[in-house]
Amino acid sequence: CFTNHSPRKRSSKVIKSKTMSQVERQESGTAVAKGNFVVPEGVAVEELDGGKKKLSEECPPPLRELLESKDLVPIYDKLVKGIVDGGSTRSVFGNWKDKEFDAILDLFRDEFAEKGVKVALCKRKSGSGTFRWLEFIDVEKNPSYVPQYDVSNFSGQVIKTCYTKIEFPNGVAVEELNRYVKARKTLKEKCPVFVEKMMTDKGLMEEYEALVDDLISANCGKVETWNLKNLNEVRKAHEYKFEKKGVSIFVCHKEEWISHGQHGGHMEYFRWLEFVDREEQPNYTPQRDVETKDVKCVIM
Repeated sequence: CFTNHSPRKRSSKVIKSKTMSQVERQESGTAVAKGNFVVPEGVAVEELDGGKKKLSEECPPPLRELLESKDLVPIYDKLVKGIVDGGSTRSVFGNWKDKEFDAILDLFRDEFAEKGVKVALCKRKSGSGTFRWLEFIDVEKNPSYVPQYDVSNFSGQVIKTCYTKIEFPNGVAVEELNRYVKARKTLKEKCPVFVEKMMTDKGLMEEYEALVDDLISANCGKVETWNLKNLNEVRKAHEYKFEKKGVSIFVCHKEEWISHGQHGGHMEYFRWLEFVDREEQPNYTPQRDVETKDVKCVIM
């Protein structure tokens, strides 16, 4: 039961392992996913990194404090019991099963909401691995906060790289920039469904078409890879027109080294645009924004 929970170690050690410049760029709050994401203040976090035993025996002090202040301890205990007793919440490999876990969570959401707390199961995938945690959002302290990794709010859009799959929530429209020169033609002639809907809903189709024209003009060489510097300069030149109508634009990227064993290897490049509807995702930040994720060079 809740009263037997022991305090969980906070994630401050993760933050300390990062450089000062990296820490200064982050909001104050709780670091998760090996320090790669910070959940803001007003949101209590429980990381799901130790299986059912850890979930049933430990509770982070900030979460304990929130639950006690909202008289939510009995409901939380019932939630934990449902998850621990549920035979389908863990796979044969010991991983949490999102759909089954979230189905149990859904049974208790209204009870938490009645006391002013929203609850979300969150998942973040990256080259560092897959990380899951629960967010307990104090609506009074953080009324506009939207958990961007909420598994129940994923849109189905994904960017698949060689080693991982990045998922996106509703309110974010993604346009992948394929490698080859013919991709310029594809960008001009084919608009992804989610992007088209957002541009239409926001009255931004004309601005979008101008953005596409400038992106193609700035990357008209014969090289196979989109130039990140050129892409970002075009984004900056157009962002004001989009921001006026409530949409943020981000240029995102990922590079992965593919080993050929004793025969060396090659680099795979992934580029895409993210359009963020700030009404739906007021606090969203991309995982792979070019302005916060440096390009890593491989010397052969």
